[in-house]
Amino acid sequence: MPRRRVSVPAVVFALLVLATVAAFAWSQRLKRDPLVLDRVSFAAVPRLHPESPPIRAFTPNRDCRYDRIRIRFRTTVSDRGDVQVIEPGGELVLTLARDVYLKRYTFHTFYWDGRTRDDGIARPGRYKLRVRLRGRDRTLVPGGAMRLHRAPRDPRAACAGTPEAQR
Repeated sequence: MPRRRVSVPAVVFALLVLATVAAFAWSQRLKRDPLVLDRVSFAAVPRLHPESPPIRAFTPNRDCRYDRIRIRFRTTVSDRGDVQVIEPGGELVLTLARDVYLKRYTFHTFYWDGRTRDDGIARPGRYKLRVRLRGRDRTLVPGGAMRLHRAPRDPRAACAGTPEAQR
């Protein structure tokens, strides 16, 4: 009885089916893994009246009302990392923390006052958070954005402890 030859297209088809099943299984496994960076929140907090409700946008005009924004997130792995504020295009605005230890399943809180690297005030617009994990060589940019608004400064308002308030 002669041996039957397997055609090349049949082998290629079988390999493609096998690769598709393997890719599907791998993607399902990745979906089950917990996020490395989760529970990210941005909230502007007033300095003079901390009991006031936080809002999403902040105005760094030194009137002590929503002059800074609280950045809070949780990591699910322990690592050393950098916490940065970037523009939506990816350009670095300010490094909030460099080589800080980020313990797993711990909330980390940072504050940004709207300043840039050269100590100027950032332009109004949307800004994003970027966390670089050094040991894992990963850069994470979560969803959501910080909104910086430009508001005129009330000359009568001054923060306690500033030179303007002591006049």
